Amino acid sequence: MKNLTPPPADTAHEAGLAALHAELATGSGLAKLPAAMQRLEFISLRAIMELFSSSGALTPESVGRGSEEIINTLGAACRHHWLIRRWLVALVEREFLKLSNGNYSWEQIPESAVGADKLPEAYGALGFPPEMAESHQKLLRHLSELVRDQVSINQLLFENGEILTALAAYQNNWFTTYLNYAAAYIVKQAVKPGPMLRVLELGGGAGLTTSAILDALAGRPVNYRFTDVSPVFTTAAQKKFRNHIGLRCSLLDINVDFSAQSIAPASTDIVVAGNVLHNAAHIGQTLQRIRRSLVPGGWLLFSESTRDNHAMLTAMQFLLSPAESGTLLGSEDRRGGSDQVFIDSAAWQEELVSAGFEIKYFLAPSTSPLSVAGQTLFVARAV
Repeated sequence: MKNLTPPPADTAHEAGLAALHAELATGSGLAKLPAAMQRLEFISLRAIMELFSSSGALTPESVGRGSEEIINTLGAACRHHWLIRRWLVALVEREFLKLSNGNYSWEQIPESAVGADKLPEAYGALGFPPEMAESHQKLLRHLSELVRDQVSINQLLFENGEILTALAAYQNNWFTTYLNYAAAYIVKQAVKPGPMLRVLELGGGAGLTTSAILDALAGRPVNYRFTDVSPVFTTAAQKKFRNHIGLRCSLLDINVDFSAQSIAPASTDIVVAGNVLHNAAHIGQTLQRIRRSLVPGGWLLFSESTRDNHAMLTAMQFLLSPAESGTLLGSEDRRGGSDQVFIDSAAWQEELVSAGFEIKYFLAPSTSPLSVAGQTLFVARAV
C-alpha cells in the first residue's frame, strides 16, 4: 500500500474535538484551558521556589548565586543536576528569577499562597483523573528527598506495582484525548479496499493511543503491531486487546536496529508513536529506523512535548533522569549539552526532513487553546 493521503488538517482537528466532552468542544469551554494550565504550572514552580528558600539554596536575601552553588546547597544527586538547571530556566522564563553574569537572584516572589491543595481543582479542569493530582501532591511532599535521591519517583508512584494505573493517569487528559482521536481518525481514513493496512505502534505504554485507533477502526481488518520496550506493557496490552483480530504485541527498542527486531524494511504502512520519541538516544537515528520500516509514501504519526511543561518539572520529569552511570537522553544528538529532553516543532521538522520525511501538518493549531500544553501531533510522509 503506497502513497497514502492523510485527510485535511481541519477534519482531523474536528475529529479530535469530537472526542472531548460536549462542554469542552466549544470555543467557550476550550477557552478555560489556558488559565487552568497556568494555575497548574504555577503550583509546580511555587513548590520549587519554596524548596530553594527552605534549603537556603536561594533565599530572598541572597546575592546572585550560580547554578552549581544552588545545586550543591540543595544536595541534589548528580543525575538530577540537569533537572535543577531546567527549574532555573523555567523560573527565569516566568520572571521569578533573573540571570545576570551567570548568577541567579530573585526578580519577584509571588504573594499568592496557592499550593498543592489546589492541585485536584487544576488537574480536574484539564481532564486528568483524581489519581494524577494525588500522585503529584505526594511528589511535592517529598520534593527535597526526590532531588537528593533519598526516595525515587518509582517508589512513590509505583509503590503498589501499579505502573499501568499511574501511567494511564498521566496520559489521560483533554490534550492527549484530542491528539489520540485525531490520530485515530487519520488512521481510519487510510483503510481502503485492497491489501490489509499494516500499523506499527512504538512505545504503546498503557495503550490509550491504541484504544483510540482500534475504536476508530471498529472491527475493520488491520495488521496492528503493538510494541514497547517493557514486557509489563506488552503483556498488559495482549490481555487488554485480546479480542481484536489482527493485533499482536512484541518488544521493541527504538534505539536498536528495527530489522534485528523482526521489523523488515518497507514492511509498514503507518507508524504511530505517542509521546515516546523523546526517549531516543539519538532522534535522527531513530527517525531513520522508522523511515526504513515504512513503505514509500507511508505515514508517521507521533505526538510529542514540544516544550517543558512546568507542571511536570516536579513530577514525571524525574523519570527522565539517567541512572548514576548513564547519560541524559539526547546526549548523542542535537540535545547534547543543553539539558533539554524535548525539542520544539521547528527542530522536529528539521529532524524529519533530514531523515527522509515530508511534514504534512501538525496539531493542535497554534490558535487553539489545546496547544497550551505543548503537546503536538505530527503527521509526516515517507519520501
